[in-house]
Amino acid sequence: MRYKVDRGAHAVYSLHYHLVFVVKYRRKIFTNDRIIDFLKEKIHEISETFEVEVLAIECDVDYVHILSFLGGKSPSVREG
Repeated sequence: MRYKVDRGAHAVYSLHYHLVFVVKYRRKIFTNDRIIDFLKEKIHEISETFEVEVLAIECDVDYVHILSFLGGKSPSVREG
């Protein structure tokens, strides 16, 4: 497996984030495909605003997994 790495003056790094969002009380709200498609569309819109590359989005009935790549900047350095 090859990783996309960034290089700094004294470091080599690859910032991938795996986020899991769980619905309050584990209610099963992601049962409708229209809701899931709307959620994925909004996540992609937000990721473009903050220059984040979304590698994968997966939904189950009560949670969402997002795998993202931030390139070379940490979230605290980004403007937005």
